[in-house]
Amino acid sequence: MTAETERPLNALWDHQRRALATLRDYLGTGAASKASLVSMPTGSGKSAVIASLLAEAAIDSNRGSALVLAPWRSLASQLAADIDGRVWASLGVARPSTLPQVVRVRSAADFVAKNRVAGRRVYVTTMAMALEIYRSVGRDPIEMGSLFVDFDAVIVDECHYEPAPTWSEAVRATGLPTCLLTATPFRNDNRYFDLDEEAQYRYSHAQAVADRIVRRPQFEQLERGRTEREFALALLQRLERLRVNEGDRVIVRCGDRAAVDAMTQALRESGQTAVGFHETFGPGDRARGLLRSVPAPEDRPDVRFLVHQHKLTEGFDDPSVTILAVYDGFGSDRARVQQVGRVLRNPSRATGAKAWVIATDDQMARAWTRYERFDEGEAPRSMATDPAGIEALLAAQPETFYWDRLFRERFDLHDQDAWTHVKFKFSASIRTLPEVPDLDHLAETVREDHLDRDRRVLSVGAPNAASRVVLHLSVENSPVLRTGAFVEMTLGYTVLHWDGKRLFVADSTSSVPKSLRDMSDPIGAKSLIGLLPEGARVSDVSLSNNDLSRWSLRTRSLGAFDLASIASEIGDTTFGYATAEGHLVVGDDQVTRYTGVRNARVTDRRKTEGAFEDLAQCFEEIGSNLDASQKPARAIDRYASPVSPPSAPQAAHVLLDIDPDHFEGLTDSKPMVVDLYGGEVDNMGNFPIVVNGKDIKVHIAWSRVLRRFELASSEPIPFRARSGIRSAFWQEVNREQTVRVATPDGLVYTNGNFWSLERRGGVASSGLLSVLTGHPELATLNAEKGPVDADGKWSRESAFGLIDLDYLPAAFGRDPTIICTDLGTEIADFVGFTDAKVIFVHAKSKSAAKKSTISASALHEVVSQAVKNLRYLTIGNTDEPHTGPLAGTWRGGAHGNAPRLRAGTSASNGRGNWRRINGVVQSHNAEREVWLVLGASLSKSALGRELNKSKPSAVAVQAHALLNSAWTATQQCGVRLRILCSP
Repeated sequence: MTAETERPLNALWDHQRRALATLRDYLGTGAASKASLVSMPTGSGKSAVIASLLAEAAIDSNRGSALVLAPWRSLASQLAADIDGRVWASLGVARPSTLPQVVRVRSAADFVAKNRVAGRRVYVTTMAMALEIYRSVGRDPIEMGSLFVDFDAVIVDECHYEPAPTWSEAVRATGLPTCLLTATPFRNDNRYFDLDEEAQYRYSHAQAVADRIVRRPQFEQLERGRTEREFALALLQRLERLRVNEGDRVIVRCGDRAAVDAMTQALRESGQTAVGFHETFGPGDRARGLLRSVPAPEDRPDVRFLVHQHKLTEGFDDPSVTILAVYDGFGSDRARVQQVGRVLRNPSRATGAKAWVIATDDQMARAWTRYERFDEGEAPRSMATDPAGIEALLAAQPETFYWDRLFRERFDLHDQDAWTHVKFKFSASIRTLPEVPDLDHLAETVREDHLDRDRRVLSVGAPNAASRVVLHLSVENSPVLRTGAFVEMTLGYTVLHWDGKRLFVADSTSSVPKSLRDMSDPIGAKSLIGLLPEGARVSDVSLSNNDLSRWSLRTRSLGAFDLASIASEIGDTTFGYATAEGHLVVGDDQVTRYTGVRNARVTDRRKTEGAFEDLAQCFEEIGSNLDASQKPARAIDRYASPVSPPSAPQAAHVLLDIDPDHFEGLTDSKPMVVDLYGGEVDNMGNFPIVVNGKDIKVHIAWSRVLRRFELASSEPIPFRARSGIRSAFWQEVNREQTVRVATPDGLVYTNGNFWSLERRGGVASSGLLSVLTGHPELATLNAEKGPVDADGKWSRESAFGLIDLDYLPAAFGRDPTIICTDLGTEIADFVGFTDAKVIFVHAKSKSAAKKSTISASALHEVVSQAVKNLRYLTIGNTDEPHTGPLAGTWRGGAHGNAPRLRAGTSASNGRGNWRRINGVVQSHNAEREVWLVLGASLSKSALGRELNKSKPSAVAVQAHALLNSAWTATQQCGVRLRILCSP
């Protein structure tokens, strides 16, 4: 060690010198197989340790250069400036001549170009850049090592932050000794480095407080208030009461961009100096004290209040900041502790120095208490030492045990054939790619996705040339615990299968890895719905409405034994099918199949063991079905279907699909009132809205990158979402896509999808016409009732005669009770019943001389009567009808008289008969039907022809509406509707 490097050492604190000695000894061994770890709390001078290490002869002894990594670009810039000058200025010494030139790296190509220049250098960049450099050499460790042949070490600052499995792989590929430094000696996931047990140094937070290196935080609780202005005023009052120095700076933490803006303005309006930081602020916001990034220390505004969401949580050091005010809290203790750490620096080592933490609840104080208890442990786990104990958990797996009726044996999770032990679900997202994929490359991409999500990839298997299976392990604390610890492991898989046209992605979590979502698209819905073809019994569908009206139903879900038998509705074509479940036969097997449009997901329930061979066969069958372009089941084909987005979608008409109560004011508590939700879009892509009486011009455009419509306005809307991440108004609208857009070519965009509302095939025979039955004799009737003969019977040339003599007896078979309930306050014209079935019959007929193929007036009367009396066929009904017509004699005046009992046996009076009828209705096991018998007033074929015209007649439309209302009403009551009419 030279005299020049001894002078900076003398200016270091004791703990810094001990940390430096640990790293120096580690580098002196030249070992690269394991890493060294130094843990020091925020404010205890890690940057000085790093700078001193880089200036020491130990680094210069071999080849000379070093790579220094930080999690973010801003931290990398700050760290480079610290190493190059600020550290030495704070230590009161000159920059050592032994310190190499400090260079920022901005791209992989930039690094390679600079690295070719001879001479010692300190390259400072981000962890993500290290991975970019590694990818630039094809993730080849040999090539990576050759790039760093003239380097002595890799130094990683804030190593707790970024996903270690990804960047640590790149760091290890350099083949260099690695020095890890962190201010956060805790983690709760499976990120890890292999550490040298002899090359670790930990400076505890408790010791740093005892050594007066950091201040001790004091916690205060403050009412949150409904607005940022109320909180700002309460905060100023509390600071005055605490008598803090006016020169002490305050960090104010907010939960979103809108809150940062509103809080900054509230403080400025209260006479305070304040600046807000958020990555979404632009140059136009600077005049209002809003900045996109945090300037270097020498360039920072001289203000008292620093407002942010994420910018000041880590890597921000300013000893004059002694107060933290938390308006919106954090989701993790790590973030809470990191934020408190920003106000603890005590460079003068003043005795009794305090920091204040003022929050709206006790979460910050409780988190700090837990952290202190954790810090007091003898050896708290750090991020680099496998905090979840994953290796121990794997090692603890039994060699053999008996479970679920089988003797089970432990197997090698890392073996490429480990997939042979997996039980696969028959569920996959079916996607298209712009070109034939390299499955090995796709598997590597999926592997990186899993690593980024803190999953450990165990093996990548290849069951055949068209398939890859990525086996992965997730480790997490039990989700049922709020604060306690219980580590759980979950084994999962991702299957990639290319059938020559489509990519099947089957994942145990029923998700699609992000990289695959970015590079592929789900297959079109018109193909997907063919997987529930004609002949399939569809039992469940969920629907989204594409009607732009504010008063329309947004979604519907329907379930029935067979939806094809359920009434269609007039507005069905405005609803788009989103999911469906049906039952079909595949080969010799009964299969229950679910399909979902958004991600083109298909899930089968099949009776198999779930071996990969079974899954591959399932993929083959589904691919064949897709190639066959099968017509969809009747229950699905009645609805609209999503279509692929046009190449450059344009908006012709826009409505915001928002609930004003979902938003709250930024500057006051006035409610949001939307007087105009949108309208026509002009040639510039603008449309109007009116919010709280103010006319606002909104611009809408399709984003090719995000594949969605983006909305914005130059005039601020001072509202934000009440729940979730409480984002600003337009951020919420864009992220949730709460907008409905009609395009010039007739498509509608809702719920992130495009839909075609085009009617397909008019009124199908499987729809409303399926409940109509043609009877030739009904076309030639002379009357609805007609005269009664001497035996008390109506003629078969009347509707009553056909019902009495033919239709009801045939419907029941043996031993029914049939009663004519016509006249008076009737529940039907006829009621027939047995112990297992009850039928209410309503008749309407014209004479053959005045017959009509479509009589809306006749339908109106008979439908009204049927719907009015439906409640008497409803399970749970307690109303009793007028029971007079249920017994005795039918008195038809000029038509004559007839006994009401037409078949079977009768109770002693009408009430007794009603009790018998109602007993059948309420039995749950009985079939309940309503019949409309229409003589010479409706023809099934004539109605069908008219409705299938491009412009049906008004009377046909009315007839359709009347019959459809009857069908809908009956099925809602669980009653079957039958309409007997002319052929």
